[in-house]
Amino acid sequence: MMTKRRSVHASLMINYALFSVILGIIGFLVYDGMYDARDAYVNRTLPMVEADRLVREDWESIPYETVESFGGYIQVLDQRLNVVFARGKGAGEAQTSYSEEELYALFYEGNRSDYHSLAPFQSSGEEYRLLVTIPDGAVKKESRLVKTTADITDAFTGILLRGLLWFAAAFLFSLWLYGRLTARKFTNPLADVSRGLERIAEGGGGERLRYNASKELMQLRHHFNRMADRLEQAESDKRKLEQERMRLMMDISHDLKTPISTIQGYAEVLQLGMEEDPEQRRKYAGRIHAKSKLIASLVNDLFELTKLESADMPFEPQPGDFAELCRTTAADLYDSFERKGIGFDIRIADKPVKLSYQDDLMRRALSNILANALKYNPPGASVWLELEAMPDGALLTVGDNGPGISENVRHSVFEPFVRGDRARKSDGGSGLGLSIAKSVVERHGGRIWLDPDAEGTVIRIRLFRESINGLDEPRAK
Repeated sequence: MMTKRRSVHASLMINYALFSVILGIIGFLVYDGMYDARDAYVNRTLPMVEADRLVREDWESIPYETVESFGGYIQVLDQRLNVVFARGKGAGEAQTSYSEEELYALFYEGNRSDYHSLAPFQSSGEEYRLLVTIPDGAVKKESRLVKTTADITDAFTGILLRGLLWFAAAFLFSLWLYGRLTARKFTNPLADVSRGLERIAEGGGGERLRYNASKELMQLRHHFNRMADRLEQAESDKRKLEQERMRLMMDISHDLKTPISTIQGYAEVLQLGMEEDPEQRRKYAGRIHAKSKLIASLVNDLFELTKLESADMPFEPQPGDFAELCRTTAADLYDSFERKGIGFDIRIADKPVKLSYQDDLMRRALSNILANALKYNPPGASVWLELEAMPDGALLTVGDNGPGISENVRHSVFEPFVRGDRARKSDGGSGLGLSIAKSVVERHGGRIWLDPDAEGTVIRIRLFRESINGLDEPRAK
């Protein structure tokens, strides 16, 4: 049973609320610590600017350094309020004597710009006063509430409740705003991705994601659209493969039907003794043998093509002289060309062409191409084989000046059961020769193609020097 889970939007909202609470607790703890440290510093420092804490009988020993650090100074006044001793910043520019009115005016409620503190003391039996002055409001006297009443408590409670309500309203508004922004930036794109995956899972597709979002979600959109493209391509390839499979089965059935029918007909005649002439019986037996060889050739070629297209087929290319392979393969068919009256020109230089290839497969591919040239060209035609060494491999060309391949099959000449003539003939070969050649060349990491601009039929093969494993993609032209 599937457990009910929160949506991404709800999870992000909860996380935001938890984050806000944790941040508030951390802020409170930091503020409380800083406030305590401030109070400790103030409690340690402020007494050092109060006159009654600083008085000393020996004026020189009065600790005025803290007062001076706040930009202030101290003055010792005698009984006539004349300054007899001064220390600190600005002491030299301060008044040198005071009247009673001036001295008391320093402590009036209206004088809030400077801090003043005054304390009487005795030194050598005489009466003196110590005056502390700190200008520019660096230190101020404060009034503190040390005893509360019920009215004050109610007022403070109301202020606290109003503050909490304002905080709650501000927090809920920020939570709503965060939710809207989150939905726009995260949950809406993720919902689009979810709907897209659902369409693909149900066999749909075709529609791509179009949202604009942050970098990571844009990457997700890009990868999703690539995946959808590939799935669409895979589906198209699957349909095409199915069509090819059906066509292949129909072609196999067609190519087997006529020779099998011929074999059955002649075998039935011989079995029933309907033909008594020994010479005719031998002729029938020869036709049965020829048709059975055709069937065996078709089955063998089909088996060979299936093996080449299988990833499990052993493939072990070895370094060798590709020029020598072409030379010997062409030499094996030279007599056949001569007997049919077709000129065969071999254009291979004496210099070795070193490549990595599997000898039997590459020999089979070249033999198939040459056999096609032999089969589909009339007497008097010319066929040539040319090998050109290149810096990164080789270019092999097999061409002729014959009638060429008809336009309607040029694009599919390397597909199974496609022949160069317009009509399918059950005795014209298996139609798998060029398909096998294509599979062999691509297995070696090369390319094979029909030159569209050449007269007659010209097939080119491009091979590369590096060793190839069976899983490499064909190289670009």
